[in-house]
Parts: sequence; structure tokens; C-alpha cells
Amino acid sequence: MAGGNYGGNSIPTIAIEGYEFVNTTTYDGYKCTSVVTSGAAATFTYQGLILGLAAGTTMELVINPGGVTASDKAIFLCYDCSCSDPMSGITRSDNYSGTTAMFRPTIIGGGGLNS
Repeated sequence: MAGGNYGGNSIPTIAIEGYEFVNTTTYDGYKCTSVVTSGAAATFTYQGLILGLAAGTTMELVINPGGVTASDKAIFLCYDCSCSDPMSGITRSDNYSGTTAMFRPTIIGGGGLNS
């Protein structure tokens, strides 16, 4: 699997045949981290680029299913990340009353609004 955290749990939980992505919005909330083949070579078109894989190989690539416009024998390993909206807001300072500043968490970034 491609390294890094791409939201959600970032661990593929479902194998989806590539043709299921073509002309549908069913998987818009998904991210795919690998493309695999089994007994035959596969090709797919992603954002206008035609990519191919030899039989029995894997390609690690973060893919938005909406960018797949054609697929022949490619299997995508994906996960649903529709529930991984970014966290926002300000950490309430009263949650840390009675503690010294040394033990309060400091979140770096956000212009200091989060600490």
C-alpha cells in the first residue's frame, strides 16, 4: 500500500473492479491506494492517462475513483473516507483548568487558535 495517511483509516477495506467506477458517482467518497491484477494484464485510464499493469502485479498509487474513465481487468483496493472531514474549531481552555501550562497540549498551526 502507498505510504502516508490519506484520511479515513487509510487501509483498503474493499476490492472494486475498475469498470464499476466508470460513469457513476457511487464511490465518490472513496480513496484507492493500490491497483492489482490477477491472471491477466490490465489497463485503466486515470485523468486522461492510460496506465497498464502486467499480470499478477500491483501498482501503488492514490486514486480518486472519479478520475477513472475506463478500465479493463484492473482491481482497485479502496476505503471509504467520506467520514473523515477535517476537524475544526477552537480547543476549550476550561478543559484544562487546574493544570499548569506545562501540561496543557499545544497544537501547532492554525494561528494559535487551537491551543
